[in-house]
Amino acid sequence: MSNKTYLGSVTRETRPFNLDVTKLRRANAKVTAAKAYKAGDLLTLSDANVVDHAVDEKTWNVVCGQDVTAVQATQMASDGVEIPVYFGGVFSIEAVCLAGVYLDPLKYDAARAKATLNNIEFSKV
Repeated sequence: MSNKTYLGSVTRETRPFNLDVTKLRRANAKVTAAKAYKAGDLLTLSDANVVDHAVDEKTWNVVCGQDVTAVQATQMASDGVEIPVYFGGVFSIEAVCLAGVYLDPLKYDAARAKATLNNIEFSKV
């Protein structure tokens, strides 16, 4: 009798995020409680050094550098734990998100224009 393991077919979507680590500029910021964050999310940064989700592809300051669940964010906010955010670098526009949802390709130009003003480069790979 032999043991067999059957694995279903798995498809995995990968989107490269950081395209050039040598140009990466990173800082840390506090999170807003009860909000989930995904690496690549476009975020606004307040004067109190707290990030929140950008309203749209035109109103953001920094890019999220870490996945955080809403439960984790609540605990992190309570404990004053910060996450990495990027304010410089070269990133794939196809990996950029608004509140965890990849940008619609029709919004790429506006996001890329804002990125240029923020000293960030969003490239298409």
